[in-house]
Amino acid sequence: MTDDLQEIRTFHDALPGPSATATAKAADLLAAEVVAERTPRTGSTKRLLLFRTAAVGLAAAVAAVAFLAGTDGRGTPADAAELLLEAATAAGRQSAPGPGQILYVDRTDQSRTTVWGRDRRSEVTQEIDREYWIPAADPGGALTRLTYGKLRTHTGPVPTSMETPGTVEFQRAGPCTVNVLSPAGGDDLPADPARLLARIRADAAASVRKERPTPGEDQIERRIEHTVVSRLVTLAGNPFPGPGLRAAVLGALAEMPNATMRTDLTDLAGRKGVGASIRYQGPDGWQRAELIFEPETYRFLGSRFLRTPPGGGAEVVTYASAVRETRIVGSMPKPPAGTPDAVTC
Repeated sequence: MTDDLQEIRTFHDALPGPSATATAKAADLLAAEVVAERTPRTGSTKRLLLFRTAAVGLAAAVAAVAFLAGTDGRGTPADAAELLLEAATAAGRQSAPGPGQILYVDRTDQSRTTVWGRDRRSEVTQEIDREYWIPAADPGGALTRLTYGKLRTHTGPVPTSMETPGTVEFQRAGPCTVNVLSPAGGDDLPADPARLLARIRADAAASVRKERPTPGEDQIERRIEHTVVSRLVTLAGNPFPGPGLRAAVLGALAEMPNATMRTDLTDLAGRKGVGASIRYQGPDGWQRAELIFEPETYRFLGSRFLRTPPGGGAEVVTYASAVRETRIVGSMPKPPAGTPDAVTC
């Protein structure tokens, strides 16, 4: 019996990850335990019990290693860059709708905004549920149904311009659709992480340098960094880009130098996740963007933007979003009469 236990311990201590040899050994031990269970007990009952316990323990150890290392044998990402590359691989594997199919996305958003009234300023947060139907053959014919949710006022009076909770509104796709990029917004972007990052950075630099009044030199780099991170994180959560571009976006985010890995994140829908936190200095102080993924599968769950108030203090969530469901469907609702055409600008 001592030799049996020593052999089991040797296998347990030497396990670097789920290997075929270790798994087979566990299976052999379990099979032997089953045989022992069915065989008349001519030996010591205690010996059989110890053997059974050791066999089950080894099998549990193998299963635990497989859980920690992942089904493909890779270990837990060591840092944010590895996590984002895992997420990019997962995004690239996602199915895209084919001809005649429609991509359905159910997402919930929360935005904190400043609303100006007659000499009065209000700061409010509103929740909005968004459902998208995006035809594969005609992304420009996409439809969005918005359901306005809870409205919280942080400072000032309740703005009369805000939508009443419970209001339902339909929108057609377009370049000015609220919080959604144009269906063609990613068509000209390269699906290569390095080229994509270079392109977005060049676009950001050109845009910032055209601002009027022209920002000071100490502000230009801050604004460029803010624009780059904001656009990449927005692209990651946008429903229109296909799997290839979304994978490239996450690969580009893996190049962000200030990204750190987090294992304690919770998305807007209340789901626990792992993620990458990207800290950068925006025009008005330190800001942070978080991307949240499902543990083990690295499926994208949602994102958050946070800022530190100019005078310091606790961070404030300025925007949060969670993708609750994504699936391919065969039909979409007919927009009600009076639904306006897509807004152009």
